[in-house]
Amino acid sequence: MKMSNWVRVLPICPCSGGSKKDKKDQIKYEIRKVEAETRVYNIYIPASLHGLSEVEVFPQVSGIIRQVNFKDGFKVKKGQPLFVIDQTEHKLNVQNAQANLAAAKAQMETTKLQYESNQKLAAKKIISDYVLSSSMNAYHVAQASVQQAQAQLAMAQTTLSYCTVRSPITGIIKENGFKIGEVAALSDLLCTVSDDSEIQAWFSYTESQLLDLLDQYGLKPSSEGLKDIDGKSVSAKLPRLKLQLKNGQEYAHEGVVTEMGGIVDRKTGTVICKATFPNPDYELRSGLSATLVFPIQMKEVFRVPKTAAVHLQDHLMFYRVCKDGTVEGVICEAIPSNSGQNYYVKSGLHSGDEIVINGVQNLSNGMKVK
Repeated sequence: MKMSNWVRVLPICPCSGGSKKDKKDQIKYEIRKVEAETRVYNIYIPASLHGLSEVEVFPQVSGIIRQVNFKDGFKVKKGQPLFVIDQTEHKLNVQNAQANLAAAKAQMETTKLQYESNQKLAAKKIISDYVLSSSMNAYHVAQASVQQAQAQLAMAQTTLSYCTVRSPITGIIKENGFKIGEVAALSDLLCTVSDDSEIQAWFSYTESQLLDLLDQYGLKPSSEGLKDIDGKSVSAKLPRLKLQLKNGQEYAHEGVVTEMGGIVDRKTGTVICKATFPNPDYELRSGLSATLVFPIQMKEVFRVPKTAAVHLQDHLMFYRVCKDGTVEGVICEAIPSNSGQNYYVKSGLHSGDEIVINGVQNLSNGMKVK
């Protein structure tokens, strides 16, 4: 930003002639011309971290846990056995169902032979049609019994397979304290598996911040979510984000905004948004908290030293130099820079304005500084 500096003096007690003592009491004011510029301002937003998917694992049969085949906090693969629940009763049920199926098939073969024999006899008019129909119905009942036995066997085998609790997804597993020998009921949460190959940072954005953001980057809502005038997605349009961990370290990989909620919470006035970060080394874990660093590009703002600001309750005032050399206080909308040394003035000043940047506590409207 191009700036011009002038140093002017203002006697505290103006009088004719001016003595050596008066010169000692003179205050020097620095005046600076401001020009509009574009600045990047970081917003720090608390975020909670979540895996792409988090699946709670419940048993589908109750019983005593016989095996635990994982270590807490380690990666497991989809389909990997996690727990084995006692199978004794369920194996017996499978064997019983197999025996019932074999008996049903034997009965079906017997009725089939009887039916086929009766067909030949009926053709020779040796037996009545009633006897033939009865043997046919018995054969059909036997066929249905076989189908029923097959279904019961399939159900028993499925129930037996439930004794081996497998991981529904690939991810990081978190146990829930179940050990070998304990009884697991159907309502018991055995463990949780989180897909942490990518991490979503969930954060809240205020309604006013969201509207400013949409306006700044030319985004607009559509039936397919937020898009810009060229049809690009939110993640392609918005700046890349950084993540600060609780220990103060900055995460090595940058993320992008992937989702912006379409509903403003009436109670909080915020919108839930999500940013996605790659997690190739599984350094981030679901459930952690962090701080999202969101860079905002501000156009047409004025960078002014903090020494130029006068605090008036919830407002900031700056002294602008008028054409006649006097000053006037201007209430401005401003935010502190990330360095803390300056303010970014968003409204109240114009390009080319001259402001006083030091000694402002001694000024009042109408005082002459130039």
